Amino acid sequence: MRISNSKFGMMLSLPGAFVLFLWVIVPLGILVVTSFLRYDNIHPVVFAGLKNYEFVFNHRIFWLSFKNTLIFCAGVTSLTLVVSLILAHSLSRINRFASLFRSLSMFPWAVPMVVSGFMWAQMFNPSFGVINDFFLRMGIISKPIGIFGNPSLAMIGVIFADAWTRIPFMTIIILAGLESIDPTLYEAARVDGADSLQLFSRISLPLNKKATMTGIIITTIFSFRTIDTIFSMTFGGPAKGTYTFGFYILDNIYRFFNFGVAGAMSIILLILLLIIGSVFIYQTLRIEKR
Repeated sequence: MRISNSKFGMMLSLPGAFVLFLWVIVPLGILVVTSFLRYDNIHPVVFAGLKNYEFVFNHRIFWLSFKNTLIFCAGVTSLTLVVSLILAHSLSRINRFASLFRSLSMFPWAVPMVVSGFMWAQMFNPSFGVINDFFLRMGIISKPIGIFGNPSLAMIGVIFADAWTRIPFMTIIILAGLESIDPTLYEAARVDGADSLQLFSRISLPLNKKATMTGIIITTIFSFRTIDTIFSMTFGGPAKGTYTFGFYILDNIYRFFNFGVAGAMSIILLILLLIIGSVFIYQTLRIEKR
């Protein structure tokens, strides 16, 4: 059979397709079926139709977790984007020891998010945390601030901790896009008298939209479903101020043993992520056509 034959290519893809079916399609099918069952480890397992979905949408905690997830996702994505843009453009200007600085910028990405959460929790500690100590020495605050007793401040804290681990990845994506821009465009703009801000707004940002949008898509989707950092910092508190979708699913599985509701919530989360991803992908394709 010739390599150019389409049947040969199909045969080569069969092992990968089987693994994909085994590890993705089958669990997804089980999850969909579970979401339509009354499966709570108390009553007999029976078909419940849309009752699990009705319970979720009528539950106050669902809407609380939805609001917190939106705030957390928007905060992490915005902070990651702003810092990554600054860092990527700064790294692109470095000529000496460029590889060293780029490697150092990737270190936070290598830290597991649970470990990052524990680390930032210690840094925010009002008794011995380095952040409170720095603000006190600078005269910005008069007494230590305990962020873990305030829902709003706790949300800000987990946003900073989560964004810290995501900034390197988006930085590398944006930096790769910057490297693909023709340097003669910058030289011509400088000859015409353009300053750094004009170079960024007229050349770097418009010509690097695809890479930037890709970084935003990945960061948004992953931050929308993550609980690692929050789990190790606040565990959804205080007063459910950082209680997100992930914790709602986690509680229904391990605390209430209501697998039907957890399945329904997981399907809702999957649909939301598909919608978010589709919108961003559509915008990215529009950028390519221009």
